[in-house]
Amino acid sequence: MSHAVSVLAVHYAEIALKGKNRRMFQRRLRNNLAVALDGEPITAINHIESRFLIRFSDPQRGEAIFEKARRVFGVQWLALGVPIPRRDLDDDLAELRRTAVEIARRDVGDAKTFKIHTRRSDTTFPLTSPEINAIVGADVQQAIGLPAKMSRPDYTLHLLVLREEVLILTGHTTAFGGLPVGSSGRVMVLLSGGIDSPVAAWMMMKRGCRPEFIHFYSGRSVEEADTAKIEQLARVLQGFSPTPLTLHLVAAFPYESRAIGVVEDSYDMVLFRRYMFKTAERLARRESCLALVAGDSVGQVASQTLHNLAAIGSDIKLPVMRPLVGLDKLEITALSRKMGAYEASILPYRDCCSIRSPRPVLNARAYQLLELSEKIDLDAAVAEALETAVCLKIDARGDAPETSEETPA
Repeated sequence: MSHAVSVLAVHYAEIALKGKNRRMFQRRLRNNLAVALDGEPITAINHIESRFLIRFSDPQRGEAIFEKARRVFGVQWLALGVPIPRRDLDDDLAELRRTAVEIARRDVGDAKTFKIHTRRSDTTFPLTSPEINAIVGADVQQAIGLPAKMSRPDYTLHLLVLREEVLILTGHTTAFGGLPVGSSGRVMVLLSGGIDSPVAAWMMMKRGCRPEFIHFYSGRSVEEADTAKIEQLARVLQGFSPTPLTLHLVAAFPYESRAIGVVEDSYDMVLFRRYMFKTAERLARRESCLALVAGDSVGQVASQTLHNLAAIGSDIKLPVMRPLVGLDKLEITALSRKMGAYEASILPYRDCCSIRSPRPVLNARAYQLLELSEKIDLDAAVAEALETAVCLKIDARGDAPETSEETPA
């Protein structure tokens, strides 16, 4: 090719609607992109209209840079580009037409129709967008032999006219959208070993939240529990975060040692979930989190009836976010596959909730759970759980380099 791929155009959408707060979100997105691309040969990240132009010095790293940027929340779509410097109109058009033909031949694939879409950021350019479309489109059509189609073509070549260059953008790909992680505050996610809770965490990250995870394991120690699967799920979510994430591993034993022989089987599940939420709330306050996040979906399992959800969290003061509340299992599973967590989520694991009574009460009342909580001294169980909790830091490479005991609240 006459010119090498050396720029990535990253476009945002929702951030453009933020009014007076827009610059804060733009800065956050730029910072997250810079962190995600740390170690790559990036030479500049410039903001132009509703997009960032990421320039890099090694064309061979283009695809890797593309994939890393695609996983940054806040990015709506992105495309790799070839810059054509502007000097003389006739020479510029000749080079633009020649390079557009080369790119179209390379990337058109099995497309049946095509389109040239031009946007002039610099409106002083002598030709209008439709005129550029017609000139470049005629050459591309002759080269690839496909009809042009203005609505929903199979292949689109985007041209962006800037003051000093014209960018030819190809491989226009939709990303995950949303808001940049860290722009909406911190949340504490109750992370299980199943499909639902990682998806709930991912959805809150998409809304700009930075998650911390709390996981309740069976057994007296982390070594007994073998939480490798949970760490693997945290690594999947780390792939969408610009900063290391924290995983708190908390034992179920403080509850179980008090509940055995005291709590009826039918109430064991809902009271255990209350223990989880009370522990998560206390840890969330200590870690400056503004809300709890759970993977509950109304009626999906017996412990998630409206009566039980209300009774379990009757005295929880922090907001409890349930982003999956109206989704069914098929919809949640589709999201799990989309985010890349499904294969890890279905690995065998001895989850705390899976070993509780399979027939919990369907309509627990708040006063009943409060009475049972006092009977087994649930507050003492929560305190013990936090004293023996273990903290793991999952870094940007997916490792867990730091392990430490929690500091008592």
